[in-house]
Amino acid sequence: MLRRLGLGLGLRFRTASSRHVLQPSAALSRFQSTSSISPSHNGPSDKSKPSSHRWIDETRQTQQRVPSLETVVGKVDPDVFRKAAWVPEAPLLLRSFHELPAIERWFEYDTATSNTTFAPYMKIYEDTILPYELTIPHTPHHTMKSSEYHVLASFLRWIHVSDEHKMSYLPMIIETIIRSLSDKPGAFNNLSKFQHFDAPLSLIMSAHRFNLTRNETTERIRNLYIAQSNISHLPEPLSQDLPVPDIVKHAGKGDIYNSSIWLGLQPTYTPLHRDPNPNLFCQLVNSKRIRLTAPDRGDDIYARVRRELGSYGNSRIRGEEMMEGRERELLHRAVWEDDSIDEVLLNPKDALFIPKGWWHSVASNNEDGELNVSANWWFR
Repeated sequence: MLRRLGLGLGLRFRTASSRHVLQPSAALSRFQSTSSISPSHNGPSDKSKPSSHRWIDETRQTQQRVPSLETVVGKVDPDVFRKAAWVPEAPLLLRSFHELPAIERWFEYDTATSNTTFAPYMKIYEDTILPYELTIPHTPHHTMKSSEYHVLASFLRWIHVSDEHKMSYLPMIIETIIRSLSDKPGAFNNLSKFQHFDAPLSLIMSAHRFNLTRNETTERIRNLYIAQSNISHLPEPLSQDLPVPDIVKHAGKGDIYNSSIWLGLQPTYTPLHRDPNPNLFCQLVNSKRIRLTAPDRGDDIYARVRRELGSYGNSRIRGEEMMEGRERELLHRAVWEDDSIDEVLLNPKDALFIPKGWWHSVASNNEDGELNVSANWWFR
């Protein structure tokens, strides 16, 4: 299996400013339907379809916030979407909007325990190579014996003794991650440590199974994230489980700039940024909080943070600068400690339309170590 995946002695990490490779370089509201808003949940929601719409003010509270965005519940006709959001370039919150097949095919839901797990359907795709991120939060006196490193070491021991992994290449991958984290310059002085690498889907599948054996959240693998993985690059059966929504295909020119699957072990997080194209962000498993602000105000926030840092940056690149250290911390404080910034909570089957240039930051909203899954399309 190692030879088939190109995961042999060439296993290596490059510097954090470029993608780390775990394989040799040659290989690898306002209107609502007459049906009510669905409650917060982890699994699939009621499949009833609304027959008509009426305009309302969005008053649903997230955790502590009440969003002021216009909202629609149920499926949306592209013409209605075009008039309500696309033409005026206004954000739109879409409750119970999508029925993406991946929700049912990729995952299983245990109502007794509230656990979401990977379905057997995903087993045949476990060798698929995907882009990962791993963030190790900084804590005072962070050492190799502190919690995050201890968890990785426990995961490695679990892999070694697990029958299903006796012939697995995962121990090599985990050892490489641990070694790379410990060898990084200034490893224990940063506010956080960010790693970017390619690895098989089996890494997060195994990490999640490991997490199910741990009662304490501090003993689970966290902050492991398949991020910005292009949907069109997935094996065809998986990409077909995430069909392009009608409003993406028909609201504008039908030009899909890019798409991504976001599959992680909570907490997952994206700092404040803006996209060069309109964005439809769909939630599949568990929930996410999104803080959203208009272009002018976001420009001011980002410029203020850059002045405090005394440097220039790129607000559209999910790189080391944005994802770790002082910039991440300052962006977080500027956005998540300001109660005047709009916040919405996306549950499974909800979506948020984010117009071009609108600034946003995204954070998971459930227990550490649990799955959180989203998909999005950038389009014109």
